[in-house]
Amino acid sequence: FVLTMGKPLTAMPGLTRDGVLGKWIWQLAEEDALPLEEITQELASQYLRFIELFGSKPTHLDSHHHVHMFPQIVPIVARFAAEEGIALRIDRQPLSNAGDLPANLRSSHGFSSAFYGEEISEALFLQVLDDSSHRGERSLEVMCHPAFVDNTIRQSAYCFPRLTELEVLTSASLKYAIAERGYRLGSYLDV
Repeated sequence: FVLTMGKPLTAMPGLTRDGVLGKWIWQLAEEDALPLEEITQELASQYLRFIELFGSKPTHLDSHHHVHMFPQIVPIVARFAAEEGIALRIDRQPLSNAGDLPANLRSSHGFSSAFYGEEISEALFLQVLDDSSHRGERSLEVMCHPAFVDNTIRQSAYCFPRLTELEVLTSASLKYAIAERGYRLGSYLDV
């Protein structure tokens, strides 16, 4: 779900500038001036476009730069995900209204964005797992951005650490250490 860049699929005069989405969404959120009806329509349109392109529902909903976690937007996205029977990525740390989420909403029990930055290592990844285990979480999404560097990725502010992430995440020793801790790789279809 993208509300931070590119052209929307629907008319969004309250969120676009010159017909394009942008990072001013943060300012609108702070001012409590988000066009929620426009966002609701755009979510539905992007969802249907995904199904049209890929021939199936997505495994889960999330958003570029986690804007679906804005307090004004998360109820819309959570209700939509629950109605469609798909999971939702939820970062519970900034979530203040967790009690307002639909009872039938599916998500992982934990979410971590700690595996990011200049200090990426196997030890950091394993610490993320251990912290989750100590919290008693039965499932965990670890946000990561591994990639080979190409012309598109080269334009990203987070470019070369992606190579380190790729190296760490594909190492045999990490795979062994993860299995040793009793974890298995899954997807949002498993929650």
